[in-house]
Amino acid sequence: MSEDSKVAVKFYEADVWGETLHPGETGLTKRIAELTRVERECRVLDVASGKGGSALFLYRKYGCQVIGMDLSSKMVNYAKTKAADEGLQDEVFFLVGEAETFPFLDHSFDVILCECSFSVFTDKGKVAREFWRVLRKGGRIAIADFYLKKQTPFFGSRVLFPCINGAEPEAAYRALLTGNGFHSVHFEDHTDKLKELFFDTIFRFGSINTFLDKLPGLCSGACSNDSYREITRAFRNETLGYCIMAGTK
Repeated sequence: MSEDSKVAVKFYEADVWGETLHPGETGLTKRIAELTRVERECRVLDVASGKGGSALFLYRKYGCQVIGMDLSSKMVNYAKTKAADEGLQDEVFFLVGEAETFPFLDHSFDVILCECSFSVFTDKGKVAREFWRVLRKGGRIAIADFYLKKQTPFFGSRVLFPCINGAEPEAAYRALLTGNGFHSVHFEDHTDKLKELFFDTIFRFGSINTFLDKLPGLCSGACSNDSYREITRAFRNETLGYCIMAGTK
């Protein structure tokens, strides 16, 4: 595991997140399922499945086969326990693995979803090639993630959210998919869901600084204030957005 990956894992293992670790929660997962035409016969891979919320939601709603994979053993164990509590331990499976080297045979899945994690990957091109490899012909991919709505402004070095640091413009995401063989690429802006998460965080913790202070890898005090200012400036200037990008093999 790379040092960048270790930082990201520690960040997302913090006990400050809800059951779903991405904007829009299951409502946006449902939209992904619509775009990728998930149905009962599909075999679905949830990349960076976190606490298992999306994978379990897809099985409950569509009855499809779902495998969730995450780099964090803590998250995988949590998801397995959650599945067992719902009596779904033999229906939805979770395993530890890296997106750059999937432990699956070629052409294994009909659908891949990757929510709020693609921006974290250091080698996005390699991950996109792995998506292509394990999808069957005609298979669908959907990525929900942060993106840069403007290319020129960028964040100060002390904004240490892995998902924000790795965000790319829409054109770069499109190029990654089309450059690795995907076609019929579809883009949707869902920045409203990101703003809802931002204000919900303030409501739950009392202030964004209180939230930032609880995150490992983020410094407190003046550094936390700088991070807050950079993030709020990104919203105000409409620099930072959230999107779904879908494509077909």
